[in-house]
Amino acid sequence: MPADEDWSWDADHDDDDLAPWDEIPLRESLADRAAADLPGSWRIGVTSAFPYSGTTTLVGILGLVLTGARGESVLAVDLRPRTWADEDPDEPRGDPLCPRVGAPGDVTVADIARRRGGAAGALRELIGGPARPGTPELDVVPLSRGEGTGGGSGAMVPADDTVTPGMLRTALSHLTRAYPLVLVDAPIDAPLSPTALRASDLVVVVSLAAPADLDRTAAALRDPAAPLLPVDAQGRRPPVIAAVVSPRRGRWSPRTRAAAGRLTRHVDALVRIPYESRLDPSRRAPVRIPRLRASTRRSYLYLGVAVVERLVRLAAEESTKTGATTNDTTRGSTPETLRTPVV
Repeated sequence: MPADEDWSWDADHDDDDLAPWDEIPLRESLADRAAADLPGSWRIGVTSAFPYSGTTTLVGILGLVLTGARGESVLAVDLRPRTWADEDPDEPRGDPLCPRVGAPGDVTVADIARRRGGAAGALRELIGGPARPGTPELDVVPLSRGEGTGGGSGAMVPADDTVTPGMLRTALSHLTRAYPLVLVDAPIDAPLSPTALRASDLVVVVSLAAPADLDRTAAALRDPAAPLLPVDAQGRRPPVIAAVVSPRRGRWSPRTRAAAGRLTRHVDALVRIPYESRLDPSRRAPVRIPRLRASTRRSYLYLGVAVVERLVRLAAEESTKTGATTNDTTRGSTPETLRTPVV
């Protein structure tokens, strides 16, 4: 049995030698990082360099994940046209976003574009129905009527009303004032996708984890004229995040890893999404986050973190520009890129 003095503090120890608790670094969880404070309202365009890459599924899951992590309603806009000119009857282009996530989709982009004024809360209630306190939802606005699960109680314009690029810009302006995050499903070859991507603050490019597809995506990002790389009047492009979805189970091959490495040179971040059999479109069932594998849920949460952290950086940059402009008496105006605060 050891002596009592063996268990006592050494008399030479000084309390000052102990590190204060507030100096011990704490590691934030992915959920905490996804819920980071993000001032203003932001638009995230989701697209790809080729069809059948899963942009609609990714928009739905990312929207659900951000809604749950941030505790606030998120909006998704589906720009998928009712019909595709080059669609193969034997290989359709997938389901719309509304049935994919079980949203009603009663109010369309044209409905929003035709509105004149109104409070942000009224617009959210029109799209998602009466708000339930403490229950954030993923709301969906489709391009065409009849693609949701509801009965169309919010209809204000005919189902075949054509949406022009100007109407889309107007609708996105209204929606950005009502929701802090607006995800836009902008499929490749959709007529309104270039307009949506030019209006996006950040672009998520979806690619399958195959060497040819990864190289094709990298080539599209290198092309200044490609719709995947919108450039403003000052020659600037929005941040780009690549979401690489595995088409099958198993580890990536050396060729796939090499192609992914080449793609990382043209994007701000790359997130790997594992294969998930429960997301097979042939199941014709709405996505349910708790039913997904833990690795799948974690990968989409990491994608949400990558999106939020880059938007936080953009917000900080715009805040710095705003401060510089405010202090410049020769200009006396704020930058046009300043986000509209959420009402």
